[in-house]
Amino acid sequence: MEFVFTNNINRKGTCSVKWDLCNEFFSAEDVLPLWVADSDWPTVPEVVKAIEQRTAHGIFGYTFPGREAEDAVINWLDKKYNWKIKREWLVFDNGVVPSINFALKALTNPGDGVVIQAPVYKPFFEAVANNGNELIINELEYKDNKYNFDLDDLETLLEERVSLGKKTAAMILCSPHNPVGRVWSESELNNLSKIAKKYDLLILSDEIHADILYPGQQHQPTANLDKQIDHQTITFMAPSKTFNIAGLHTSFTIISNAEMRKKYKEAKSGFAAGNNILGITALTAAFNHGEAWLEAQQVYLQENLQFVKEYLKNNLPEIKLVRPEGTYLIWLDCNNLPLSSEKIADFMKNKAKVGLNPGEWFGPGGKGFMRMNIACPRARLKEGLDRIYTAVKGLS
Repeated sequence: MEFVFTNNINRKGTCSVKWDLCNEFFSAEDVLPLWVADSDWPTVPEVVKAIEQRTAHGIFGYTFPGREAEDAVINWLDKKYNWKIKREWLVFDNGVVPSINFALKALTNPGDGVVIQAPVYKPFFEAVANNGNELIINELEYKDNKYNFDLDDLETLLEERVSLGKKTAAMILCSPHNPVGRVWSESELNNLSKIAKKYDLLILSDEIHADILYPGQQHQPTANLDKQIDHQTITFMAPSKTFNIAGLHTSFTIISNAEMRKKYKEAKSGFAAGNNILGITALTAAFNHGEAWLEAQQVYLQENLQFVKEYLKNNLPEIKLVRPEGTYLIWLDCNNLPLSSEKIADFMKNKAKVGLNPGEWFGPGGKGFMRMNIACPRARLKEGLDRIYTAVKGLS
């Protein structure tokens, strides 16, 4: 079957956050939205069919993920990552972000330190604040157009807290990383895990972008490194980014440590709703039937990425692409534009008329950068780049 990603489907008027809330977020209706992390094309045809069949039943009462949904997850993780999880490790949730909040609520105390590696997804910062934890920023190292862990800095930060008698309870890891696009290698994760073991850090591993990889890359689940790190890791995953079904609010959390799993479930009590019946249906169909579609999507995303790379090289050398290894979100270094870093976001919004995520949104290390979503038809991507080109040339 041939899958089409080139149609410019109109999403306005569908209560789309990306398209219908432009005025709220950018104070303008005429910006081209290339920001929110969802895709501008339909999901897997088998997912649509499965949802249609389920809705035809006409009854949408309380539901739970049955064995078929569990098998779909278990088989997907085994096939894609050679990760053999046990059925009882699975907890189905309504999203990765609330799940991270529940994990902090369950397994940390107010005042405990939580490490975040900025620049990184903003809700991580909010989760730390929500649970009264102390934020510890271990900024990524940016060198030669690539980001790396700064493990020397991490160990220094942790040692300082030990000397002050302060507890550091957890680290929120973004793997693959949003927004810088790194797919952490097994070697890098092993080095990080050594520090986690030494200081008894719980690793909360957000792996929602694990399936979206570029050629030559392989995702390594953090918990699958070794038995000890598995025992102190909670993994958060979802089919939402992979298959463009984020609005169905369905994710899953993997916790092999029985005691932590019990505390996690207790922390959800009274806060988390039940499972989304259509979300479970979509998850099952996507993992069971979506692999060919995903492969086709990856080819199109790779072509989009190459298009951006060549466009910037030929037309906008002032903007540098931090080449991603995974995710459909690209990180643009705009520090060579003749603007202060504080004015770059305003320039993109009001002059270029393109809706991007400003780097400051991702915390320290984000100044002068912008995040762009390339999961859209190439014609739309070109329009966004053309708008930026015209605005930049207007500066001179």
